[in-house]
Amino acid sequence: MNLRFRLGIALRYVLTREQAPLSRFLSLLSVTGLVLAVALMAVVMSVMNGFDREMRTRVLAVIPHVSVMGAGGLEPNDLTEQLLSNADVQSVTPFVELQGLVQNRNQVEAFVGVGVSDPSSWLLPGMISDDKPKPGVWVGERLGQRLNASVGDRVSVVIPDSGDQKARAYTVTIAGWLSTQTEADDALILLPLQDAQRFVGYESDKVSGLKVQLQDVFLAPWFAQGLQYTLAPTQYVRHWGMTHGNLYAAIQLSRDLIVILVAAVVLIAAFNVVSSLVLLVTDKREEVAILSTMGLQPRAIASIFLWLGTLIGVVGSVLGVTLGYVLSISITSIVARIEHVFGVNFLNTDVYPIAFLPTDPQAGDFVLVALIAIAACALAAVYPARRAAQIAPAEVLSEA
Repeated sequence: MNLRFRLGIALRYVLTREQAPLSRFLSLLSVTGLVLAVALMAVVMSVMNGFDREMRTRVLAVIPHVSVMGAGGLEPNDLTEQLLSNADVQSVTPFVELQGLVQNRNQVEAFVGVGVSDPSSWLLPGMISDDKPKPGVWVGERLGQRLNASVGDRVSVVIPDSGDQKARAYTVTIAGWLSTQTEADDALILLPLQDAQRFVGYESDKVSGLKVQLQDVFLAPWFAQGLQYTLAPTQYVRHWGMTHGNLYAAIQLSRDLIVILVAAVVLIAAFNVVSSLVLLVTDKREEVAILSTMGLQPRAIASIFLWLGTLIGVVGSVLGVTLGYVLSISITSIVARIEHVFGVNFLNTDVYPIAFLPTDPQAGDFVLVALIAIAACALAAVYPARRAAQIAPAEVLSEA
């Protein structure tokens, strides 16, 4: 009879023998704690991955990766061709930038305006309420709510004129809403390019700058630095790291810290296996003694409890990863429903970059969490296994 077969028989013998209620309760408790800890870590990692993804895609779709600006404006034609010839550049969009006040009846709010030829070229699909082009301006959803405005309303925009230190007022029609679910919804207004040029006093061939979107957002600092040397003295470059780099770094730091904290929870839950297995060893002393008298060596007896610890880790990890995946794919809708029912807002764009709880489950993270939990359970089983191997069969059987 080979050793693997004998260990299988012995493991089944230990598991199938009647177990004391307290030992059974602790075993169930340790598995439950492990399942919840693994599920929690899987959900947390998915949410932090979601923040990272939304920062790179949603937030940086509204904010240019790189902006080429000119003092007093610039003529975009030649520079656009130069930028598009670079393989790292995905798209180039001319724009006019302006700031001012917008008024609807008695409501007055500050706004940041961007003049573009096509609103969809500045945003991701689905961020505007109607994809069909309409005459007028597109207003951030939360800005429109504060103005108590509706689609089709005519509102006044007041633009400061730096030339004579006066302000000029214009009337525009709201064509629709912008819903980026980012901080841009609080202040952004997209205007037709020709209107924005007229508001700031530019000729038809002049714009404030060029929005340059790159294939890889993390190339922006190096791209901007190299581009600056090729520009005229009156032109300058800015990139997303200047305005949102600290925010992205904070998200990465928060992700690392939260993963470490939740990993500690998983390890604590895994080491609960120690208490349940120690009690199981005490409860199964007679069975262990019988196995010893049948010729099973102490090393083989120890391996029985090592396999038990690993088995608990596997079962807990599989159940925890499954529960974590189910929660991860549905947590966004769950949180949104809770916010709707109770009238609360967990994520405010005054603090967070986006207004909803994102999630991005990744298979690699789930596998890593499961392996950590299984390894911790196997390690936690070493002490109970050594205690089981040290049981003296003669002493135990004489007491029976």
